[in-house]
Amino acid sequence: MNIEEIKERMENVRAGIVLEQPFYGTVLAHIPLVPDEKCNTAATDGRRILYSPEYVGTLKAGELKFILLHELLHILLLHFPRRKDRDRTVWNIAADYVINTTLQELGYYGPSGVLFPDSTMDWHDKNAEVYYAQLINTEDEAIKKMIARLKAAHGDPVYGWAVPSDLTGDYDDLTPEEEEEIRRLVKDAVNKAVIIGGKVPSLISELYFTRPKYLPWKKLLKEYLQESEPDDSSYCRPERKYLHMDMIVPGAYTDENDLGEIWAFIDSSGSISEETTMEFLTQLRQILSSYSCVFNIAYWDTTVNCIYKNIRRKDDLLKCKPRWSGGTDVKCVYDYIENNRIQPYLMLILTDGQFDDMEAVPKPLRKNTIMVLSEDCGRDMMGYGKVAILE
Repeated sequence: MNIEEIKERMENVRAGIVLEQPFYGTVLAHIPLVPDEKCNTAATDGRRILYSPEYVGTLKAGELKFILLHELLHILLLHFPRRKDRDRTVWNIAADYVINTTLQELGYYGPSGVLFPDSTMDWHDKNAEVYYAQLINTEDEAIKKMIARLKAAHGDPVYGWAVPSDLTGDYDDLTPEEEEEIRRLVKDAVNKAVIIGGKVPSLISELYFTRPKYLPWKKLLKEYLQESEPDDSSYCRPERKYLHMDMIVPGAYTDENDLGEIWAFIDSSGSISEETTMEFLTQLRQILSSYSCVFNIAYWDTTVNCIYKNIRRKDDLLKCKPRWSGGTDVKCVYDYIENNRIQPYLMLILTDGQFDDMEAVPKPLRKNTIMVLSEDCGRDMMGYGKVAILE
């Protein structure tokens, strides 16, 4: 095939990814695909995807999809700025472990030589930093030899696709503007995925919309789990099969990781930004990742609105969109609970705290409430329940 035929084939493969993986395809559509005779196989400089026309001409369509998605994930997972002062080759191996296991779970298979973590390595939420620490400190002779072999292969054009690094150029060469452009592309793709009912990959949502420091949910929730009623049944943990019927039927007492039904009331007033809303949803994702529970989510300003019930999957949280307004009155949350005869086992109120205090908060609700503040609002909020502040 000549170069024009190769380019057309790459565009066809890209179009196929858009259909199969709408989120990744939306971003990939904005990433330049550049033929490069100096490239042995395929690589990225954090801005573009480079490929050898001769090499890609030998691959099947499925293998090309794998390679394009592989290089795209290097870009989306910010593997360039995240490397910092780590060893270049070992970092690339760790990053490849994350990407290749992700693509395999999606049903994509690459050409021979693709790197995967072996059974001796701990699985840790597909985190390149954790894989790197295990690789750099390994005592496994086979892994040491693999790293040495890849380091020695720098510049070797006859090595298969598992080249020592497909991250090319200066790892720290992305400017703040370039990194911000990537984040903009991701944000646009997230919005489009929500509109069409698509799925935002958890790897992406956790990287882009999670604060570096998490709230210690296990510690915060421990007292509620310990204080739950240890009898045979409890309205605190209702029978879930009746929830869709809006019936509260006592469920059997289960283990300490079962939180049952949780009500989360998220502030959507004018002082709350879209970024803060995403940070609140990220906190809820952390709970869904660690506990067996079902969320009911309601946004509030001067009234409770935009109610989403029976949320069980963390990726579905991103579909729970608010309707922002100007005012704020936390009393509407308590009015809603009373009017709808809700008895929450656990209630979360996520807010910036910019509202007038209520005269009195019902005592039973104070016991079962965690007030999650986006920032220190400068006043005592303990009258509403336990207080946690995002740092």
